Amino acid sequence: MIRVAHFSDVHWQVAPAWSDLLNKRLLGSANLYLRGRAAEFDERAQAALVASVVEAQPTAVVITGDLTAQALPAEFEKARAALAPLLDRVPTLVQNGNHDVYVGEAQRGHFLAKSFGSWMHGGDVGLARLDVGSLTVLGLDPNRATTIDASGEVPPAQLDALKAALDGDDLDGRSVLLALHYPVVGPSSSPYDGWYHGLRNARALIDVLANARHAPVAVLHGHKHHAYHATIAAGSRAIPQYDPGSGGWAFDPAHGRAAAYNVYTLDGGSVSAQRFVWDGATFAPERTADIAGARAAG
Repeated sequence: MIRVAHFSDVHWQVAPAWSDLLNKRLLGSANLYLRGRAAEFDERAQAALVASVVEAQPTAVVITGDLTAQALPAEFEKARAALAPLLDRVPTLVQNGNHDVYVGEAQRGHFLAKSFGSWMHGGDVGLARLDVGSLTVLGLDPNRATTIDASGEVPPAQLDALKAALDGDDLDGRSVLLALHYPVVGPSSSPYDGWYHGLRNARALIDVLANARHAPVAVLHGHKHHAYHATIAAGSRAIPQYDPGSGGWAFDPAHGRAAAYNVYTLDGGSVSAQRFVWDGATFAPERTADIAGARAAG
């Protein structure tokens, strides 16, 4: 039995210096510190998240990006220190989110890799691969620095590399997960490819999943801070897709916000999910059946 913990969009924050605001961070900081969005995140919840995942003793951990709020070097350092108890104990895949390449200098300077390179497991074209026992996690990086929008796009070379990996003999008999920051489909299971916030070539990725020899048993993502479970219709395959929601949110039931993470149990070709939610004091199993078990066909 394989158990995988998954969280996303923790958004560790450090207030920027004036010299950091000569770019997109000016608008981001206004949103965080003038409009008050910074208060939506809670350092107590972020610390408890790491402790709870360690206590769960999963086989592996997948972090689908947005560790930081504005891709400041100090934010990456803060995230690295906070995650140390987990990274030291459990095989982990760390991925970029769009906020981790919030400005061009962060993308060009490979800020995430400077702090988390040992846990990114990337190849020459950016396709990540983490193998733990009979589990393989493949990771895509569709993130890029943008001027206004928050969209992503999987580079063609990564799509080709993903197809080659999913067609490989070495995946025979293995449980495969695909992870990326952006959803492939939205809550209604339609391609999440909108211009402003979506994965622009989501349909091309769906085609790869439809035609590959091996289908992942599930796709894991973040980006949308509210949790949901959808199904990717990829040809004859129905692939479950999971978003645990933000892992760093403060407990705010009046606005429907609370930090959360998922734990998936993989058994052959099936996957089931349990969500753990911050209640202001601890992460407890969710009592409602928001996330149902699903089975990937093909």
